[in-house]
Amino acid sequence: MWRLLLLLQLLCIGLVNAQIQPRIVGGTTTTLSAVGGFMVNLRYDGKFYCGGSLVSSRHVVTAAHCLNGYKAGRITVQGGVSQLSQTGVVRRVAKYFIPNSFSSSSLNWDVGVVRLQSSLTGSGITTIPLCSVQWNVGDYMRVSGWGVTRYGNSSPSNQLRTARIQLIRKKTCQAAYANKDSLTASTFCARSGGKDSCSGDSGGGAIFNNQLCGIVSWGLGCANAQYPGVYTSVNRVRSFIVGAMKK
Repeated sequence: MWRLLLLLQLLCIGLVNAQIQPRIVGGTTTTLSAVGGFMVNLRYDGKFYCGGSLVSSRHVVTAAHCLNGYKAGRITVQGGVSQLSQTGVVRRVAKYFIPNSFSSSSLNWDVGVVRLQSSLTGSGITTIPLCSVQWNVGDYMRVSGWGVTRYGNSSPSNQLRTARIQLIRKKTCQAAYANKDSLTASTFCARSGGKDSCSGDSGGGAIFNNQLCGIVSWGLGCANAQYPGVYTSVNRVRSFIVGAMKK
């Protein structure tokens, strides 16, 4: 599979063989209170590398490729911050779950659930419900994160950023990726001119009607008009998320 290297994982953690994109470019700076206090960031040995969404005080939904191959004891989750440099509230990870159906090559079922050692609560910290609505082509979702702000950059954005992305037809998306990659049944695609998620935004949420309806997964480049962003559909993987939260 032709995938963009996961820049922050390679640079900060040294995973030589990672073949995943990560994928906010063209968006605007924002604050946690403006986009939702459910937003958290994942750190490995203290270094930021992925995003996530707090769905209960003890559980975070993120991308499977943000967890696969990592040691749970070295991952921490930070909440309650608009800037990566802020202290916020930090919790250690007790365990994480990824589906048996997850493929590191196709990124099928690219979803993971993190169970924290203790509840993540505090000022401005909230949870977000899992998607229970159906969206349509042409609808807009919101993605936010601390990822790089332009393709080729290697440094995350200290300030939280956000962008609106528009949902497109699966056939249109697959045609764009013809001869490069194939889309799996667990995904949907979205784009908006010059706006996209990018490296470091992986695992973050795509929000529709104040619900977690997508998970930032992969794409070629960032804000590339030719290649839309690919997201895991929470509606498709909801059963896994709910089951993992009960373990």
